[in-house]
Amino acid sequence: MSTVRAAVLASAATLALLAGWTMTGQAGRPAQVQVSGAWVMAPTAAQTGAYFTIANDGDQADELARVSSPISASAMLTRHAYTAGVGRMTMLDGLIVPAHAGVRMTPYTTNVMIRPRGPLPTGRTVPFTLVFRHSGTIRVTAVVVPPGGGPAAP
Repeated sequence: MSTVRAAVLASAATLALLAGWTMTGQAGRPAQVQVSGAWVMAPTAAQTGAYFTIANDGDQADELARVSSPISASAMLTRHAYTAGVGRMTMLDGLIVPAHAGVRMTPYTTNVMIRPRGPLPTGRTVPFTLVFRHSGTIRVTAVVVPPGGGPAAP
């Protein structure tokens, strides 16, 4: 058998196995991210937090890579950690959203730190663009809630 013919047969066999793997569902579904429960705490200082609930129904993890809003010059992903009652905030390069799971941002876990360009009165809506590594761009609207508040109960 010639080398070319062997290579063609090996390629065809590999393609057939991959097709079968995919058709039986063994390859898994890509990340399928949805964003809900978006809210912003009314600022009491120059910066405030934006919060989102992110669900991933896919078989693959995804990563929130970037967030932006026209009302803020910057938006930084941050994580809050508390040790012996002392809080510390660290910036994140991205936020992993596991497969078949989700992430709920809160003032005590993760959030998006924004610096509003103007007043953000309670009840105002704020547009955000969230960019995921695999799921692409998702646009959501958050509502501004009073300090110490949170999203309305479902």
